[in-house]
Amino acid sequence: MTAPPARPRNAPHVIVLGGGACGMSAAMELLRLGLRATVIEREPRVGGLCGTHERDGWRFDLGGHRFITQSRDIDALVRGLLEGDLLERRRSSVILNGGRRFKYPLELDDVVRNFGLVRGARALASYGVERLRSRLAPLRDRSFRDWVTHRFGGELYGAFFGPYTGKLWGLAPEDISADWAAERISLPSLADVALRLLHVPRPGVRTYARRYLYPRLGIGQIFERSAQVIAARGGSVRTGDEVIGLCASAGQVRSVRVRGARGEEELACDAVISTISLPVLARMTGPLPASVERSARRLRFRAIRLLNLQLDGPPVSPHTWMYVSEPGYVMSRIQEPLHRSPHMAPAGTTSLMLEIPCDAGDALWSCSDGELYERCLRDLERLGIHGLRTRTRGFFSTFVREGYPIYHLDYVADRDAVLAHVARTQGLVSCGRQGAFRYMFMDSAMQMGLDAARSLAAGRQLAPLPAHATRALYEGTVLTA
Repeated sequence: MTAPPARPRNAPHVIVLGGGACGMSAAMELLRLGLRATVIEREPRVGGLCGTHERDGWRFDLGGHRFITQSRDIDALVRGLLEGDLLERRRSSVILNGGRRFKYPLELDDVVRNFGLVRGARALASYGVERLRSRLAPLRDRSFRDWVTHRFGGELYGAFFGPYTGKLWGLAPEDISADWAAERISLPSLADVALRLLHVPRPGVRTYARRYLYPRLGIGQIFERSAQVIAARGGSVRTGDEVIGLCASAGQVRSVRVRGARGEEELACDAVISTISLPVLARMTGPLPASVERSARRLRFRAIRLLNLQLDGPPVSPHTWMYVSEPGYVMSRIQEPLHRSPHMAPAGTTSLMLEIPCDAGDALWSCSDGELYERCLRDLERLGIHGLRTRTRGFFSTFVREGYPIYHLDYVADRDAVLAHVARTQGLVSCGRQGAFRYMFMDSAMQMGLDAARSLAAGRQLAPLPAHATRALYEGTVLTA
């Protein structure tokens, strides 16, 4: 990687809150540009939501990660970090529903075959009518349900999108913003569907990225290497330290208070790039005006609990991801890490990650690993995945308290109000998934970190970013599939 420029002792010091994809990328870039950087991460390891846990030779990510990007900067960065440790893999995903396996992303010809003649014809007709009607007289999309129904029809909404979304978010789809669907669901062409049904090939049509890159030792390997680069460039990564406050004077951030093994400390700085929860950061700036406090309270995150199974024997399925759309099952997604890298489990073994959406502190979050294991085994048996009890060597849970920002109907207004309040403190930038309150993929979070670092470095005096520049950090990032 390119050597950083000489760094004067009085170079501005930027503290980065959070050692995830956005924060680690920001710190590397700050150091490359000649500034000083310190990363504060409350967990004992870096990576944040893109971290990897290792136990007894098994490796488990904190989610279903893969590396795909359209950014040359991010592609060069990751390839430079991992060199020969990037594997090219092929994604295979299905939806388990009603005792059948549907291709994911949904392909209407596959849906018709699985549904059978009558229900399949109903789904296809519902889809076709909505697509044609939307071209003649488009309807307003306010909620998730509106967006999906107007583009896929009520039959597919009721079978897949509605139940899965309700389970994932713990919120009725009518109360979720249409933005979530627009960002996450690829829209097939009616012509493409018709031609596939007639078995007419469409050369050159690319609807979904099935090939991706993946680090040999898990997605967290990217950020473990990032920590090494930060140290080599003279920066610091402090794990196990929790941010407990900010100190500002004359409207300019001056220091960060942290608590960890060394007790409480106050670290002087010239600027802060924060990737921690936006509502938490806003409250660290001081008492909030009543309207901003109301908006901050409405910005909530969905938690995730992952039950990780260490298993003897061969792979459980040929699929990397299996989505469980029906609400009667506790898990929303089943992942088999071995399909991402053969180094994710010891020889002769495999593993499963069961992703369980919940709210921090509720019954699913709080129950014991043993209770959850028994419930998940029952669900897996009902899904047709048998014989795992005798293959289980061990199991344990990992937890993500702030996994998915919940896009309630008016989340944009609430997010903008809190971001505007944070921007009043000079030298303070909030970005990343939690900091921008925006669901984004790993490469987009990394790009946002680079952009934040470059913006601060270009300011020389580290003056507050103009409002349009701050907004560009979270609105201008292009999400990739």
